[in-house]
Amino acid sequence: MGSTTWDQIYKDYQKGGEAYATLSRGLEQDFMEFVESTSFPVKKAFDVGYGTGHYLVWLKTKGFKVDGIDSSKMAHEMAVKAMGQDSLVLGSVYEYNLTKNTYGLVLSIHAIHHGMKHEVEKALTSVYEGLVSGGWIYLTLPKDNQRLDWKTHQTSKLIAPGTYAPTEGPEKDLPHSFYTEDEIKETFRKYKKLSYKIGERSGWTITAQK
Repeated sequence: MGSTTWDQIYKDYQKGGEAYATLSRGLEQDFMEFVESTSFPVKKAFDVGYGTGHYLVWLKTKGFKVDGIDSSKMAHEMAVKAMGQDSLVLGSVYEYNLTKNTYGLVLSIHAIHHGMKHEVEKALTSVYEGLVSGGWIYLTLPKDNQRLDWKTHQTSKLIAPGTYAPTEGPEKDLPHSFYTEDEIKETFRKYKKLSYKIGERSGWTITAQK
């Protein structure tokens, strides 16, 4: 995930600039309903790309112990302030390995796709290994043709199969990986109870159990 790119987005936001992308949104209703209707083997959650920490703050109110990683220094500072917790990791989502067999829930909402597909796959392997048996994922990934609906991707360039980078705007040159339905099935084939749908903000919303 582009730490420099998102640092600038967060800096601009703190100075009264545009509430770009997830900064302009509240929590996803689908996510809250999923958490409230699901039984977790352990109430410990990890957020891949926590941003301002708002999902982790909410999960704490539901009795979860929480951890997470984000590549943006500005996001890290904002999340630590919001949560009063300094155990959040600042680093690359694609280079970090979750502690194995630890979490009952791993989430990544509008975050983990900001890389090349081989990087995303490496991160998803770590996600699987970080879950306890019976643990759950809640992830979002962009749908293959979704970029055509994004203003910032109207002139995006193909940089690898299924991966595009905007040529202008706040996320200029930042890779975005998009997924077909067949790729979703293949990527999450190890899981039980795989469910995917077009989410409330478009793109794939994926839940599954280890």
